[in-house]
Amino acid sequence: MKTIFRLSVLGFFSLFTTVNAAVPLPVFPNTTFKITNYGASTSASDNSTAIQNAINACNAAGGGTVIIPSGTFLSAPLTMESNVNLQLNAGAVLTALPYGNGNGSPTGSYPNNGTANTYSNFIYGKNVTNIAVTGTGTIEGQGSAWWAAFKASPTVLTKRPCLIRFDACSTVAVTGISLQNSPGVHLTFGQRSINSTAANLTINAPSTSPNTDGIDTWSPNINIFHCTIACGDDNIAMDSESQNVTIKHCTFGTGHGCSVGSFTTNVTNILVDSCTFNGTTSGMRLKTERGRGGNENHITYSNITMTGVTNPIFISSYYPSFPATPTADTAQAIISTTPAWQNIILKNAVITGSPNAGTIWGLPEQSIVNVTFDNVQISATKGMKVNNASGVKFNCSSISVTSGNAITSTYNAGISGIDFTTGKSTSCIPIIITGLGPDNLSNGLLVYPNPFRESVRISSIGDFRYIIYGLDGRELESGQGSDQALVGSFLRPGIYVVKIQGTSGSSTSKICKSE
Repeated sequence: MKTIFRLSVLGFFSLFTTVNAAVPLPVFPNTTFKITNYGASTSASDNSTAIQNAINACNAAGGGTVIIPSGTFLSAPLTMESNVNLQLNAGAVLTALPYGNGNGSPTGSYPNNGTANTYSNFIYGKNVTNIAVTGTGTIEGQGSAWWAAFKASPTVLTKRPCLIRFDACSTVAVTGISLQNSPGVHLTFGQRSINSTAANLTINAPSTSPNTDGIDTWSPNINIFHCTIACGDDNIAMDSESQNVTIKHCTFGTGHGCSVGSFTTNVTNILVDSCTFNGTTSGMRLKTERGRGGNENHITYSNITMTGVTNPIFISSYYPSFPATPTADTAQAIISTTPAWQNIILKNAVITGSPNAGTIWGLPEQSIVNVTFDNVQISATKGMKVNNASGVKFNCSSISVTSGNAITSTYNAGISGIDFTTGKSTSCIPIIITGLGPDNLSNGLLVYPNPFRESVRISSIGDFRYIIYGLDGRELESGQGSDQALVGSFLRPGIYVVKIQGTSGSSTSKICKSE
């Protein structure tokens, strides 16, 4: 049989040139298996046998696409096989069986996995390769009864099913679909997996739903792009062995932020870029505790906008709570699982409307080392706490508070580049970029993704030089000014990089011009 690669999976990614080439995408033959041809029906009380038979037939034929057509299909848990693309067409809703009374009672409710109060994940794969869940349909978890049962008996329902989980799998993609109301986590790239991609997903659960993380990662080589996530726990959580993870162009609503932890052993080479946080409980949330950490290194958040985020910056070796004071805890022996946060960067960020500026709190035996704020502007009610941390550097960054000092606690802390009282930068003269709309009123543009429409006003104290580059590295515009300059009027709509050299420092930011 001639193999033809389907555009339903690969064509989506051709739109993006930023996909990490080290993360390959699955490819499938042009063979299709429609679940209704295997007995699935919108009137059936459980379609799991029909859908599983379609998956198995697809695998036995050497791979292809299992199609779930428009309509609502109830199902018990399903097992993915290698070389299978499970595609939910427009209007398709794959719905997990309801919780009922638990353990498969009454008939027609979600079964246990043979042991009381333990349940298989809804869509699960283990030791399989080249798999995908794609389309534009919806997977519905019917989580409300699960959440109520958990709140009534939290020690009984400790492991509620994920909607999708893959363990020890390679070359995985989940794209385009909506995931909602999972009993537990919505999507997990689990232990011993490699080369996983999530893109263009919409994930929703109520803010009060317990432990309903959007996406959890426990493995290396992961791309997460263009996802919109609002849930009851971490929007994204990167746990132990998450390495070479890239998260770009995501929007986070209710939830606990784009997090690392709380299991953080060997979490390295993380990039979170061009993401927006609106009303999340936390933003940049790095959390762990003794016994769960070790080798947390090279973590960067860049081009970030946060609005109304309760805890915008949270880097802690205590979880879930801090000691009463920095001196209330005594140093312990350093072992392999002692948290060791180092080389953390927050760059090109605008944070507004937060109750507090942030918290950085290491252990007495192991400080948090080398945290850099580069062109970060924070507006909050109260200032930042920094305890047991060294090499905390503010470069062209500021903290503006309405109550108290900008830096409120500095126990065993090495901090530079900022005035602890006023929050003003002492490392350079901040370079402010503001945009002008058609009515010639400033729209407060600072960095991407806040767009301008006609031109950009660069303001600085004294002389400066600027260069605007395209994303391909070509120089498009350059010039110099004294105190201020209007630039960018001849640029086409798009995203650019502007480099500004002032008398006391430099700044590099992405800017966006809209239609």
